[in-house]
Amino acid sequence: MAEGSSGMPVVGKPVRRREDYRFLTGQGTYTDDINRPGQLHAYILRSPHANARLGAIDTKEAASSPGIVAIFTGADMAADGIGGLPCGWLINSKDGSPMKEPPHPVLAVERVRHVGDPVAVIIGESLGAARDAAEKISVVAASAASGGV
Repeated sequence: MAEGSSGMPVVGKPVRRREDYRFLTGQGTYTDDINRPGQLHAYILRSPHANARLGAIDTKEAASSPGIVAIFTGADMAADGIGGLPCGWLINSKDGSPMKEPPHPVLAVERVRHVGDPVAVIIGESLGAARDAAEKISVVAASAASGGV
């Protein structure tokens, strides 16, 4: 078997992992296990519609739910000038010009592309409060809101 420059086998030999035992026995620590004083929780509401124009996202009832600190939609983020999520790394074309980067808003604005596209984020004092409030948000497709396409 060939060995790499470090003397370790390159192919075919298992690598013993030290962390597996604690995770397999339920003793691992995950970020969900961390709780800090005053900590808030975010819940992402996802679109029930596929490839649709957004007609309305009604957050009024959810915003008045107990334990809710804030609710943001894509329109809120755009109005506040919150940028999108860019590609992890930009590459250049063969001629040296930078790649064209389409917008990647954090939350859908005006249109959802697929079921599950994020449409709102609910900030609550607990994850349960945020999740409960999300169930009170109505996401209506424009065609359903106007009676046509």
